[in-house]
Amino acid sequence: MTGRWTYRVSAAGVIVLAAAAFTLSYDALHQLALDSRVRPALAWLWPVVIDGTIVVALLTVLAAKRATTRAAYPWALAGLFSLASVAFNIAHAPDRPVAQLVFAMAPVALVLTTHLLMQQVGWRRSIPGPPASVAAQPDGPEPTYPHPSGNQPELQPTSPDRRAPMGARARVRAAYEAQVAAGQTPTGAGLARVAGVSERYGQRLLAEFTADPARADHPNGDDQRRSQPDHVEGR
Repeated sequence: MTGRWTYRVSAAGVIVLAAAAFTLSYDALHQLALDSRVRPALAWLWPVVIDGTIVVALLTVLAAKRATTRAAYPWALAGLFSLASVAFNIAHAPDRPVAQLVFAMAPVALVLTTHLLMQQVGWRRSIPGPPASVAAQPDGPEPTYPHPSGNQPELQPTSPDRRAPMGARARVRAAYEAQVAAGQTPTGAGLARVAGVSERYGQRLLAEFTADPARADHPNGDDQRRSQPDHVEGR
């Protein structure tokens, strides 16, 4: 079984388990709402509020992680409603330790499986796109080829970011020169975010542009750029 199918089967299993745990917890909370004299027409909303908040809070944690933002509040919300769901499930269970443990397992499983699904989503996004044979190539100057006009065409990067579209190098360089002209200090992560490429590729080009005598902040940069095309490789 390939890695892609392993991921799909694992993700499908986690979703099935999360749905089963949600159903069991939903039934217990729904019955508890009816026993607490919540109107039958509205009693179904009670488990949605409790267990639904857990799922939404954990998904918010994942969104905050992608946005590199602190997620203290979503984590606190997920923990608070998880404890509430476990307590309410136990309150609905018969007054026997084994029965209370049975009812407590459903909300616990819901929290754990939802968190596991979040981790799988993160793993899926971190799977490298290039084949192993391409990714194994050592980093270094990009290859150059003779051109009839004496100039060399811009080459799409093959390592470390083969997924970068054509023109990515030009976009990174434009972002670099714009930040230098504005008096800012370019970073690999910032250039990658603006140009839509991987952070490693942005850092590699930043190092190359910094060492390039024709860069924007060099005193002779304008003369160098007028005498040589911007996309010449192997300098």
